[in-house]
Amino acid sequence: MAEAGTARGGSALVDLAHEGVSVWLDGVTRRSLVDGTLSRLVTRAPVTGALLPLRDLGREVREGTAYREQLDALGERGAGAEAALWALHRHDVRFACDVLAERFASTRGADGWVCAELDPRSADDVPGSLAGARALTDAVNRPNMLITVPGTAAGLHVVSGCLAQGIAVNISHLYSPRGYEDAADAYFEGLGRALAAGCPPARGSVASFDAARTEAALHERADTVVPRGASALALARAAYHLYEERLGTRDWRRLRGAGATPQRLLWPDAGETDRTAAVRRVEDLVAWNTVHTMSERTLDAVDRLGRPHGDTLSGESAAARAHLTELRSRGAGVEEVAAELSARELRERARDTAALVGSLREHR
Repeated sequence: MAEAGTARGGSALVDLAHEGVSVWLDGVTRRSLVDGTLSRLVTRAPVTGALLPLRDLGREVREGTAYREQLDALGERGAGAEAALWALHRHDVRFACDVLAERFASTRGADGWVCAELDPRSADDVPGSLAGARALTDAVNRPNMLITVPGTAAGLHVVSGCLAQGIAVNISHLYSPRGYEDAADAYFEGLGRALAAGCPPARGSVASFDAARTEAALHERADTVVPRGASALALARAAYHLYEERLGTRDWRRLRGAGATPQRLLWPDAGETDRTAAVRRVEDLVAWNTVHTMSERTLDAVDRLGRPHGDTLSGESAAARAHLTELRSRGAGVEEVAAELSARELRERARDTAALVGSLREHR
Protein backbone atom coordinates (compact mmCIF):
# COMPACT_ATOMS: atom_id res chain seq x y z
CA MET A 1 0.00 0.00 0.00
CA ALA A 2 1.29 3.45 -0.83
CA GLU A 3 2.62 5.60 1.98
CA ALA A 4 -0.16 8.07 1.16
CA GLY A 5 -2.51 5.66 2.91
CA THR A 6 -1.36 6.71 6.37
CA ALA A 7 -4.34 8.64 7.71
CA ARG A 8 -3.43 12.19 6.77
CA GLY A 9 -5.14 14.84 8.84
CA GLY A 10 -8.60 15.27 7.36
CA SER A 11 -8.39 12.07 5.32
CA ALA A 12 -11.44 9.87 4.76
CA LEU A 13 -10.08 7.27 7.18
CA VAL A 14 -9.86 9.85 9.95
CA ASP A 15 -13.34 11.09 9.08
CA LEU A 16 -14.70 7.53 9.35
CA ALA A 17 -13.08 7.13 12.76
CA HIS A 18 -14.73 10.35 13.89
CA GLU A 19 -18.08 8.92 12.77
CA GLY A 20 -17.57 5.88 15.01
CA VAL A 21 -16.60 3.55 12.14
CA SER A 22 -13.77 1.09 12.75
CA VAL A 23 -11.60 0.00 9.82
CA TRP A 24 -10.25 -3.55 9.77
CA LEU A 25 -7.74 -4.86 7.25
CA ASP A 26 -8.96 -7.83 5.23
CA GLY A 27 -6.74 -10.43 3.60
CA VAL A 28 -3.94 -10.45 6.18
CA THR A 29 -1.39 -13.23 5.53
CA ARG A 30 2.10 -14.19 6.65
CA ARG A 31 3.61 -11.82 4.10
CA SER A 32 1.75 -8.75 5.37
CA LEU A 33 2.63 -9.72 8.92
CA VAL A 34 6.33 -10.30 8.33
CA ASP A 35 6.90 -7.28 6.08
CA GLY A 36 5.27 -4.99 8.63
CA THR A 37 2.25 -3.96 6.54
CA LEU A 38 -0.29 -4.64 9.28
CA SER A 39 1.91 -3.09 11.95
CA ARG A 40 2.46 0.03 9.84
CA LEU A 41 -1.23 0.49 9.12
CA VAL A 42 -2.17 -0.01 12.76
CA THR A 43 0.42 2.58 13.79
CA ARG A 44 -0.01 5.19 11.04
CA ALA A 45 -3.58 4.68 9.85
CA PRO A 46 -6.69 4.06 11.92
CA VAL A 47 -6.69 0.31 11.20
CA THR A 48 -8.06 -1.31 14.33
CA GLY A 49 -8.63 -4.95 13.38
CA ALA A 50 -7.68 -7.72 10.97
CA LEU A 51 -9.20 -10.65 9.11
CA LEU A 52 -7.12 -13.72 8.17
CA PRO A 53 -9.15 -15.71 5.62
CA LEU A 54 -8.07 -19.26 4.84
CA ARG A 55 -8.64 -18.38 1.18
CA ASP A 56 -5.80 -15.85 1.28
CA LEU A 57 -3.56 -18.23 3.19
CA GLY A 58 -4.09 -20.73 0.39
CA ARG A 59 -3.21 -18.20 -2.28
CA GLU A 60 0.05 -17.37 -0.52
CA VAL A 61 0.95 -21.02 -0.04
CA ARG A 62 0.55 -21.57 -3.78
CA GLU A 63 2.24 -18.38 -4.93
CA GLY A 64 5.04 -17.70 -2.49
CA THR A 65 7.62 -18.91 -0.04
CA ALA A 66 6.41 -17.13 3.09
CA TYR A 67 5.38 -20.42 4.71
CA ARG A 68 8.26 -22.55 3.49
CA GLU A 69 10.33 -22.53 6.68
CA GLN A 70 7.41 -23.44 8.94
CA LEU A 71 6.18 -26.11 6.51
CA ASP A 72 9.65 -27.69 6.46
CA ALA A 73 9.73 -27.76 10.25
CA LEU A 74 6.25 -29.28 10.40
CA GLY A 75 7.27 -31.90 7.86
CA GLU A 76 10.30 -32.87 9.92
CA ARG A 77 7.95 -33.47 12.86
CA GLY A 78 5.70 -35.65 10.72
CA ALA A 79 2.70 -33.31 10.60
CA GLY A 80 0.21 -34.10 7.85
CA ALA A 81 -1.37 -31.55 5.52
CA GLU A 82 -4.45 -31.00 7.70
CA ALA A 83 -2.37 -30.44 10.81
CA ALA A 84 -0.06 -28.13 8.87
CA LEU A 85 -2.97 -25.99 7.69
CA TRP A 86 -4.15 -25.23 11.23
CA ALA A 87 -0.61 -24.74 12.49
CA LEU A 88 -0.05 -22.06 9.84
CA HIS A 89 -3.37 -20.38 10.60
CA ARG A 90 -2.80 -20.40 14.37
CA HIS A 91 0.65 -18.90 13.94
CA ASP A 92 -0.66 -16.05 11.76
CA VAL A 93 -3.63 -15.33 14.05
CA ARG A 94 -1.37 -15.21 17.10
CA PHE A 95 1.03 -12.88 15.25
CA ALA A 96 -1.81 -10.53 14.23
CA CYS A 97 -3.28 -10.55 17.73
CA ASP A 98 0.08 -9.43 19.11
CA VAL A 99 0.31 -6.61 16.55
CA LEU A 100 -3.11 -5.37 17.66
CA ALA A 101 -2.68 -6.06 21.37
CA GLU A 102 -1.88 -2.46 22.26
CA ARG A 103 -4.96 -1.20 20.43
CA PHE A 104 -7.05 -3.82 22.21
CA ALA A 105 -5.70 -2.77 25.60
CA SER A 106 -5.98 0.99 24.98
CA THR A 107 -9.63 0.71 23.89
CA ARG A 108 -10.47 -1.80 26.66
CA GLY A 109 -11.52 -4.36 24.09
CA ALA A 110 -13.60 -2.05 21.91
CA ASP A 111 -11.15 -2.63 19.04
CA GLY A 112 -7.96 -4.49 18.25
CA TRP A 113 -9.73 -7.69 17.18
CA VAL A 114 -8.45 -10.41 14.85
CA CYS A 115 -10.82 -12.77 13.00
CA ALA A 116 -9.78 -16.42 12.70
CA GLU A 117 -11.65 -19.13 10.78
CA LEU A 118 -13.03 -22.56 11.49
CA ASP A 119 -13.00 -25.35 8.92
CA PRO A 120 -15.83 -24.49 6.48
CA ARG A 121 -16.08 -28.17 5.51
CA SER A 122 -17.55 -28.80 8.98
CA ALA A 123 -20.03 -25.91 8.94
CA ASP A 124 -23.03 -28.21 9.50
CA ASP A 125 -21.35 -30.14 12.33
CA VAL A 126 -22.34 -28.21 15.45
CA PRO A 127 -20.44 -30.33 18.05
CA GLY A 128 -17.39 -30.51 15.77
CA SER A 129 -17.40 -26.76 15.13
CA LEU A 130 -17.77 -26.00 18.84
CA ALA A 131 -14.84 -28.31 19.60
CA GLY A 132 -12.84 -26.61 16.85
CA ALA A 133 -13.62 -23.17 18.25
CA ARG A 134 -12.56 -24.24 21.73
CA ALA A 135 -9.34 -25.82 20.41
CA LEU A 136 -8.47 -22.74 18.32
CA THR A 137 -9.17 -20.42 21.26
CA ASP A 138 -6.97 -22.44 23.58
CA ALA A 139 -4.17 -22.82 21.02
CA VAL A 140 -4.01 -19.13 20.05
CA ASN A 141 -4.45 -18.05 23.67
CA ARG A 142 -5.03 -14.36 22.95
CA PRO A 143 -7.94 -12.30 24.34
CA ASN A 144 -8.48 -10.31 21.11
CA MET A 145 -9.41 -13.16 18.75
CA LEU A 146 -12.85 -13.55 17.16
CA ILE A 147 -13.95 -16.90 15.76
CA THR A 148 -15.70 -16.52 12.39
CA VAL A 149 -18.87 -18.63 12.26
CA PRO A 150 -21.36 -18.67 9.36
CA GLY A 151 -24.84 -17.42 10.20
CA THR A 152 -26.54 -20.56 8.92
CA ALA A 153 -29.08 -22.59 10.91
CA ALA A 154 -26.30 -24.83 12.22
CA GLY A 155 -23.86 -21.95 12.55
CA LEU A 156 -26.15 -19.98 14.83
CA HIS A 157 -26.16 -22.89 17.28
CA VAL A 158 -22.35 -22.71 17.18
CA VAL A 159 -22.51 -18.95 17.77
CA SER A 160 -24.70 -19.36 20.84
CA GLY A 161 -22.52 -22.18 22.14
CA CYS A 162 -19.31 -20.19 21.66
CA LEU A 163 -20.71 -17.14 23.44
CA ALA A 164 -21.96 -19.34 26.28
CA GLN A 165 -18.31 -20.37 26.77
CA GLY A 166 -17.04 -16.78 26.58
CA ILE A 167 -15.67 -17.16 23.04
CA ALA A 168 -16.14 -13.99 20.96
CA VAL A 169 -17.47 -14.44 17.43
CA ASN A 170 -17.72 -12.87 13.99
CA ILE A 171 -21.03 -14.05 12.51
CA SER A 172 -20.51 -14.22 8.73
CA HIS A 173 -22.57 -15.13 5.65
CA LEU A 174 -25.36 -12.68 6.46
CA TYR A 175 -27.14 -11.38 3.36
CA SER A 176 -30.54 -10.13 4.55
CA PRO A 177 -32.03 -8.12 7.41
CA ARG A 178 -33.82 -11.25 8.59
CA GLY A 179 -30.51 -13.12 8.62
CA TYR A 180 -29.02 -10.35 10.71
CA GLU A 181 -32.00 -10.50 13.07
CA ASP A 182 -31.42 -14.24 13.54
CA ALA A 183 -27.75 -13.52 14.27
CA ALA A 184 -28.75 -10.93 16.87
CA ASP A 185 -31.07 -13.49 18.49
CA ALA A 186 -28.19 -15.99 18.68
CA TYR A 187 -25.97 -13.29 20.20
CA PHE A 188 -28.50 -12.48 22.91
CA GLU A 189 -29.11 -16.16 23.60
CA GLY A 190 -25.41 -16.95 23.92
CA LEU A 191 -24.78 -14.03 26.26
CA GLY A 192 -27.76 -15.05 28.35
CA ARG A 193 -26.43 -18.59 28.65
CA ALA A 194 -23.05 -17.29 29.75
CA LEU A 195 -24.59 -15.10 32.44
CA ALA A 196 -26.81 -17.93 33.65
CA ALA A 197 -23.67 -20.02 34.12
CA GLY A 198 -21.99 -17.24 36.06
CA CYS A 199 -19.53 -16.38 33.28
CA PRO A 200 -18.67 -12.84 32.11
CA PRO A 201 -20.08 -12.04 28.65
CA ALA A 202 -17.81 -12.26 25.61
CA ARG A 203 -17.00 -8.85 24.13
CA GLY A 204 -16.29 -7.65 20.62
CA SER A 205 -18.77 -9.66 18.57
CA VAL A 206 -19.57 -8.48 15.05
CA ALA A 207 -22.17 -9.51 12.47
CA SER A 208 -20.85 -9.43 8.88
CA PHE A 209 -23.63 -8.27 6.57
CA ASP A 210 -22.61 -8.39 2.89
CA ALA A 211 -25.11 -5.90 1.49
CA ALA A 212 -23.07 -5.37 -1.69
CA ARG A 213 -23.22 -9.04 -2.72
CA THR A 214 -26.93 -9.21 -1.97
CA GLU A 215 -27.51 -6.13 -4.12
CA ALA A 216 -25.64 -7.64 -7.05
CA ALA A 217 -27.71 -10.83 -6.85
CA LEU A 218 -30.98 -8.91 -6.48
CA HIS A 219 -30.29 -6.76 -9.49
CA GLU A 220 -29.66 -9.85 -11.60
CA ARG A 221 -33.27 -10.84 -10.90
CA ALA A 222 -35.15 -7.55 -10.83
CA ASP A 223 -36.90 -6.54 -14.06
CA THR A 224 -35.95 -2.91 -13.61
CA VAL A 225 -32.85 -0.74 -13.59
CA VAL A 226 -31.84 0.36 -10.08
CA PRO A 227 -28.99 2.79 -9.42
CA ARG A 228 -25.86 1.05 -8.19
CA GLY A 229 -25.62 1.14 -4.41
CA ALA A 230 -29.29 1.93 -3.80
CA SER A 231 -30.27 -1.60 -2.78
CA ALA A 232 -27.15 -2.15 -0.67
CA LEU A 233 -27.93 1.07 1.15
CA ALA A 234 -31.55 0.00 1.72
CA LEU A 235 -30.43 -3.38 3.08
CA ALA A 236 -27.88 -1.75 5.39
CA ARG A 237 -30.43 0.77 6.64
CA ALA A 238 -32.93 -1.98 7.39
CA ALA A 239 -30.30 -3.95 9.32
CA TYR A 240 -29.07 -0.90 11.22
CA HIS A 241 -32.65 -0.11 12.22
CA LEU A 242 -32.93 -3.61 13.70
CA TYR A 243 -29.62 -3.06 15.51
CA GLU A 244 -30.91 0.18 17.06
CA GLU A 245 -34.22 -1.45 18.02
CA ARG A 246 -32.42 -4.22 19.89
CA LEU A 247 -30.44 -1.72 21.93
CA GLY A 248 -33.72 -0.31 23.26
CA THR A 249 -35.08 -3.60 24.60
CA ARG A 250 -35.33 -4.77 28.20
CA ASP A 251 -33.24 -7.84 27.32
CA TRP A 252 -30.41 -5.64 26.14
CA ARG A 253 -30.53 -3.42 29.21
CA ARG A 254 -30.17 -6.53 31.36
CA LEU A 255 -27.22 -7.80 29.31
CA ARG A 256 -25.56 -4.40 29.22
CA GLY A 257 -25.90 -4.13 32.98
CA ALA A 258 -23.94 -7.38 33.25
CA GLY A 259 -21.10 -5.99 31.10
CA ALA A 260 -22.15 -6.98 27.57
CA THR A 261 -21.26 -4.79 24.59
CA PRO A 262 -23.32 -4.32 21.41
CA GLN A 263 -22.77 -6.71 18.52
CA ARG A 264 -21.55 -4.34 15.82
CA LEU A 265 -22.62 -4.57 12.21
CA LEU A 266 -19.67 -5.16 9.90
CA TRP A 267 -19.68 -4.34 6.18
CA PRO A 268 -17.28 -6.70 4.32
CA ASP A 269 -15.01 -5.53 1.53
CA ALA A 270 -16.89 -6.20 -1.71
CA GLY A 271 -13.73 -6.75 -3.75
CA GLU A 272 -14.64 -4.26 -6.49
CA THR A 273 -11.96 -3.82 -9.13
CA ASP A 274 -13.40 -0.36 -9.81
CA ARG A 275 -11.74 1.92 -7.24
CA THR A 276 -14.50 4.52 -7.54
CA ALA A 277 -17.17 1.91 -6.78
CA ALA A 278 -15.16 0.63 -3.81
CA VAL A 279 -14.89 4.13 -2.37
CA ARG A 280 -18.59 4.85 -2.93
CA ARG A 281 -19.54 1.65 -1.11
CA VAL A 282 -17.65 2.79 1.97
CA GLU A 283 -19.03 6.34 1.79
CA ASP A 284 -22.59 4.99 1.50
CA LEU A 285 -22.45 2.82 4.65
CA VAL A 286 -21.54 5.05 7.58
CA ALA A 287 -23.05 4.90 11.06
CA TRP A 288 -21.89 4.93 14.66
CA ASN A 289 -20.37 1.76 16.12
CA THR A 290 -20.02 -0.13 12.83
CA VAL A 291 -17.04 -1.74 11.09
CA HIS A 292 -15.76 -1.65 7.51
CA THR A 293 -13.31 -4.32 6.37
CA MET A 294 -11.04 -3.27 3.52
CA SER A 295 -8.30 -4.83 1.46
CA GLU A 296 -5.07 -2.84 1.16
CA ARG A 297 -6.22 -1.68 -2.27
CA THR A 298 -9.58 -0.44 -0.99
CA LEU A 299 -7.96 1.16 2.06
CA ASP A 300 -5.62 3.15 -0.15
CA ALA A 301 -8.43 4.21 -2.51
CA VAL A 302 -10.65 5.36 0.36
CA ASP A 303 -7.79 7.27 1.96
CA ARG A 304 -6.96 9.05 -1.31
CA LEU A 305 -10.39 9.57 -2.82
CA GLY A 306 -13.02 9.14 -0.13
CA ARG A 307 -15.29 11.93 1.10
CA PRO A 308 -17.66 10.57 3.78
CA HIS A 309 -20.74 12.71 4.37
CA GLY A 310 -21.69 11.63 7.87
CA ASP A 311 -24.27 9.10 9.04
CA THR A 312 -26.09 7.55 6.08
CA LEU A 313 -28.06 4.80 7.85
CA SER A 314 -29.96 6.16 10.86
CA GLY A 315 -33.60 7.18 10.54
CA GLU A 316 -34.12 5.77 7.05
CA SER A 317 -35.83 2.46 7.75
CA ALA A 318 -39.17 3.38 6.13
CA ALA A 319 -37.54 4.29 2.83
CA ALA A 320 -35.43 1.13 3.04
CA ARG A 321 -38.48 -1.09 3.49
CA ALA A 322 -40.23 0.59 0.58
CA HIS A 323 -37.23 0.01 -1.69
CA LEU A 324 -36.95 -3.67 -0.77
CA THR A 325 -40.71 -4.17 -1.18
CA GLU A 326 -40.48 -2.68 -4.67
CA LEU A 327 -37.66 -5.04 -5.59
CA ARG A 328 -39.69 -8.00 -4.35
CA SER A 329 -42.64 -6.93 -6.50
CA ARG A 330 -40.32 -7.03 -9.49
CA GLY A 331 -39.16 -10.58 -8.88
CA ALA A 332 -36.21 -10.09 -6.54
CA GLY A 333 -36.94 -11.55 -3.10
CA VAL A 334 -34.27 -10.79 -0.53
CA GLU A 335 -34.61 -13.97 1.52
CA GLU A 336 -34.42 -16.31 -1.46
CA VAL A 337 -31.32 -14.53 -2.74
CA ALA A 338 -29.74 -14.55 0.72
CA ALA A 339 -30.22 -18.31 1.10
CA GLU A 340 -28.62 -18.95 -2.27
CA LEU A 341 -25.66 -16.68 -1.53
CA SER A 342 -25.02 -18.32 1.84
CA ALA A 343 -25.10 -21.84 0.40
CA ARG A 344 -22.86 -20.85 -2.50
CA GLU A 345 -20.33 -19.13 -0.26
CA LEU A 346 -20.09 -22.13 2.04
CA ARG A 347 -19.57 -24.48 -0.92
CA GLU A 348 -16.85 -22.23 -2.33
CA ARG A 349 -15.04 -21.91 0.98
CA ALA A 350 -15.19 -25.66 1.57
CA ARG A 351 -13.84 -26.26 -1.92
CA ASP A 352 -11.05 -23.70 -1.42
CA THR A 353 -10.06 -25.25 1.90
CA ALA A 354 -9.91 -28.72 0.35
CA ALA A 355 -7.73 -27.28 -2.43
CA LEU A 356 -5.48 -25.67 0.17
CA VAL A 357 -4.98 -29.00 1.91
CA GLY A 358 -4.08 -30.48 -1.48
CA SER A 359 -1.55 -27.70 -2.06
CA LEU A 360 0.02 -28.37 1.32
CA ARG A 361 0.40 -32.03 0.43
CA GLU A 362 2.20 -31.02 -2.73
CA HIS A 363 4.53 -28.77 -0.76
CA ARG A 364 5.53 -31.55 1.64
